[in-house]
Amino acid sequence: MVKQSLKTQFGNIDYHYSDGLLIFLGSFIEKEYRGQGKWKEMVDTLFKMFPKGTKVQVPVTKKFLVDFFESKGFKKVEKIEYWGNPINTINFEGII
Repeated sequence: MVKQSLKTQFGNIDYHYSDGLLIFLGSFIEKEYRGQGKWKEMVDTLFKMFPKGTKVQVPVTKKFLVDFFESKGFKKVEKIEYWGNPINTINFEGII
């Protein structure tokens, strides 16, 4: 699996994309931009980079991210494809 990154002045989102499947690998937001909605903007930017109908899988550990992905219509799933062994995550899958 080849890790790619969306890098902005606010931070980055690491991901892998192959054969119509986008997998979130992790993200980071610079301290001065936290709580300002910049992460959500980065996710929207990332989604616009891929064709409609792309399947997305995301392991989530923070409650506010659970709410975010549920609001986008993502559903909780038991297992996702992943680059490692996610522990203590809520896994989501959705279509963009």
